[in-house]
Amino acid sequence: MPRRAFITLILKVTGNVNADMGIGTRIPLKKIITWDNQIKPFVSARCIRRCIRERLYEKGFKIDPLQIIGPAEREQLGDIGNPVEYIDDDLFGFLRPEEPPVKRSSPVKISHLISLTHAEIKVEFAARFPRDFLEQFTSGYPVPFEIELAEWLGKLNVIVSDRIGVFSDDELTDEARKMLKEKYSQSNALPLDERKRRLKALLEVLLWEGWSFPRAAQGPSIPEFHYGIIALTDRFIPISSYVDIAEDGKLDKDKISVMKELYNPLLHELYVIDYRNGELEKVKSRETIKLDAAAIGTMIEEICNYIVSA
Repeated sequence: MPRRAFITLILKVTGNVNADMGIGTRIPLKKIITWDNQIKPFVSARCIRRCIRERLYEKGFKIDPLQIIGPAEREQLGDIGNPVEYIDDDLFGFLRPEEPPVKRSSPVKISHLISLTHAEIKVEFAARFPRDFLEQFTSGYPVPFEIELAEWLGKLNVIVSDRIGVFSDDELTDEARKMLKEKYSQSNALPLDERKRRLKALLEVLLWEGWSFPRAAQGPSIPEFHYGIIALTDRFIPISSYVDIAEDGKLDKDKISVMKELYNPLLHELYVIDYRNGELEKVKSRETIKLDAAAIGTMIEEICNYIVSA
């Protein structure tokens, strides 16, 4: 049975971090309107993957730089598609549109980060004015625009499988297959230590370090960590369905208790992280410890050892 880590994070987002297509002079938030007319902002999964790519690059990993593909009249950027060399091609998959196509299904599935509740959208007025405080400046009329802003708690779901660093024949180009053989003397998988290194880097970004959104009303913004639920299991279980916040904005522990009772026999371990209060609960081990650098580092190591095995 495949081994997986089901991760659900509750994060606070402030501002306009992943704008939608502009409407006139307004820069809107990405948002959905539910069946009961609630407005729920969201950050796209593509945006989250981009943020993680940038953090992995900062950690020293190689990221697919993309290449020009297609006929001259329809040239566009496309994946190089080498999961042996590029960590994002390994973690998030790729597609090379050739005959036959070379593609990899992502072993790391990432959802949109969607608000858990209705969020009030506020509009900030702004304008670009002549810089008349300079000795020499270009005069002209101000250019007005508006930016939609909101503050909300959202839920991000991630599924990490044991396919990280493991490839089938149709997921490798001749170049990647040659590199795997020459660099690692293996034919269909990276060495265990390299697979763990990649998984550890991903988990450090997801569970510990965070990331900077590419857009935040012209300023930097990072998600604020509130809670995290991680289930290690060789079954496919919908733990994210039970992760929610109560009316006071805190984790709904009643739903977590229901999930524990229902799925406990199928779990290898269940971690409940309270970032705000600094607590880490290990449900199967029946212990609650202080959340610090050592504790979260140990947890990440335990996840890596479970997911990546010989």
